[in-house]
Amino acid sequence: MADEVKVTPISDAEVEEVSGGAGTWKDYAKGTYVRAGDHIIYTIAAGDVLSGIAPRFGVSIDEIVRWNNIKDPNFIRTGDKLVIYARILR
Repeated sequence: MADEVKVTPISDAEVEEVSGGAGTWKDYAKGTYVRAGDHIIYTIAAGDVLSGIAPRFGVSIDEIVRWNNIKDPNFIRTGDKLVIYARILR
């Protein structure tokens, strides 16, 4: 049996900016205000790795790497900001 990956929900405190009219992650996640091209800005916290960030937003590591022009996905720094075109997790 494969190990299950536990995905910790995103909180409003973790999301610096939400594009469009949503204003908060909570509203963004509801999907009411989300349009094509809307994104959020996530600030990398101590201990974060892309393999942990990606599933929390329902996106792939490759997408985060591409959206942010990351040269080495194994090296991200605390405090750096990531643009994420998050899918809505229901």
